[in-house]
Amino acid sequence: MRDRERRDAGYRPQLVLQLRGGARVRGPEHYQHSIIRGVRLAQIAAELGPELPALQRLYPDGIARLWGSTPTQQVNNPKARALRERKAGDRVLFYADKVFYARARILHLFRNQAVAKRVWQTDDEGQTWEHIMALGAIEQLAHAVPAEPVLRQLGLPFPLRSLTLVDADGYDSILPFLPNVPGLGSSHGRTVRKRMGRKQFFRVLRQVLDESSDGSAPGIPLAMLWAVGRTAAAAEPSSHADTLTSLEAFLARHGGADEQSLLPPLIDSGLWGHKQAQEWEIDRFGFHGGRASSASDAATSDLSADVAGLLADVDMRGRAVAMLSRALTSNVDRAAVLAQVGLAGYDSAAGTLEPNLFTLTSPGNPAERQLVTIDRIVRSSRHAKAVKKLHDHRCQICGVRLETRDGYYSEAAHIRGLGKPHDGTDDLSNLLCLCPNHHTQFDFFALYIDEKFTVRRTSDDSRISALRRHPQHHIDQAHLRHHRRFCGLPK
Repeated sequence: MRDRERRDAGYRPQLVLQLRGGARVRGPEHYQHSIIRGVRLAQIAAELGPELPALQRLYPDGIARLWGSTPTQQVNNPKARALRERKAGDRVLFYADKVFYARARILHLFRNQAVAKRVWQTDDEGQTWEHIMALGAIEQLAHAVPAEPVLRQLGLPFPLRSLTLVDADGYDSILPFLPNVPGLGSSHGRTVRKRMGRKQFFRVLRQVLDESSDGSAPGIPLAMLWAVGRTAAAAEPSSHADTLTSLEAFLARHGGADEQSLLPPLIDSGLWGHKQAQEWEIDRFGFHGGRASSASDAATSDLSADVAGLLADVDMRGRAVAMLSRALTSNVDRAAVLAQVGLAGYDSAAGTLEPNLFTLTSPGNPAERQLVTIDRIVRSSRHAKAVKKLHDHRCQICGVRLETRDGYYSEAAHIRGLGKPHDGTDDLSNLLCLCPNHHTQFDFFALYIDEKFTVRRTSDDSRISALRRHPQHHIDQAHLRHHRRFCGLPK
C-alpha cells in the first residue's frame, strides 16, 4: 500500500532503530558519504535501472540520501522483521556510541546489490548493504538522546545490538524522550519559536519538499509559490500577481489539492504563519501529531513574518522559486503558474518586462484580449559587439565559432537579465559571449558558473568546462552569484 493510502487509511508510522556501525565496518565513513554529503544519482544511474525514475522524483536536485543493511539468513530475529515490515513513511532514529543522534523519514525502500557495492563496497565477509532506504532530509539532533532510557521503555536490551523495528504504540510511548525540532522550545508550557534565518529557511523548505515528494501532499510547492508571489507583490508593487486569487481557487486550477491536508505541514515547519500557531503541537518531522484548530482558520494563513522578511530579497526569492519549481509535478504548466502568481521571469535568466497575460478561457472560445503598454529596455549594441569581438565569436563555454554565409555568429548573453525580477546592468561585466545552445541553457538555468569560473550542470554539479576568459573582459562575480541563486544554489 502506498504511503499516502496508508495515511488516508489511518496508518500510524513505525520507528526503525538504525545502527550506524563502528570503524570496523566503516560506519562513520559511510554515514558521511551517503547521508551527510549524499549520493549523486547520475553516478549510480546504470546500477539503479528501473528505480532511477522514482528516485529522481524524490530528489529533484539529484542528490540522494541512502542507507543500507546487509541481508540476514534468519527469518524471525529483529533484523529480519525490520527488513521485512518497515515501510515508506516510517521514521528512523540513528544510533551510535550508546546515543540516538539523528532522525529522518523513509521515502522509498528497495533492494539492489549493485547499487550497494557501488556506494559502500562490501564488508569483511563479502556482503554488501543491499537492503536500501532512501531518506528525507536528515535532522542531526542538537543534543544526542541517551539510548538506555529509550530502550528500557521499549523493553529492549541495552546497548542496541541489531536493526530493530518499533511498532506505532511503542513509538508513541517514547515521544517524551525525543527533542522538539530545532528552533522550538518550551517556556512555561507554551511553544516558542526562534527567529528563522536564511540557512534554516532553506533547510526547512528542503525538508518539507522531501517529505511531500512521495505524493502525500502534492499541493505544497503550489501553495508556497502562491504565497511567495504575494510576498513579491508586496515587495514590488509593479508585480502582476493576481493577489485576489484565493489559495483554494489557485490549487483547484493547477493541482486539485486540498488545503486542509497541505497547510498543517507548512504551519508546523514555521514557513507558514497562523494566528493560532502557538496552540499547535509543532513538529514537522511527524514525531508529534499536530493538527489544525480548523480548516477555515488554516485557509487564511500566509507566510510567517520571518519568512516573508527573508523573501523580500530578490536573490532569496529566486533560489526559493527554483527549488519550488523543480518540485512541481510534470503535469503542471510551470510558466502559467509563475505568471499567475506574479513570478514570471523567475524561470529565465533574461527575465521579463511584459505584464501577466495569463487568462483562463473555456474550450472553443477565443482568447480574451486586453490593451497593454509594454515597457522595453533599450539595449546597448556597443557592449554586445565588444564582447563578441573580444572573444572572436567563440563561445566562452565550448569554444565553438559558428560560421555563416556572411561571417561568424555568436550571442551576447546577459548574466543577470535586464528584465524583471533581475534588473541587471547593460555593461560588459554582465555579458558573456555564447553559442545559441549554451545561451539557451544558461538562460534557463541548466548550467551555471561557480566562483572559480568553472561551468557546471545545475542538475548534478558535474563539470562541463572552464569558462574561456579574456584579460580585457572583467566579469562581475555578483552577477554570477545572482544567477546561481536563481538556479537554486546556496551561493
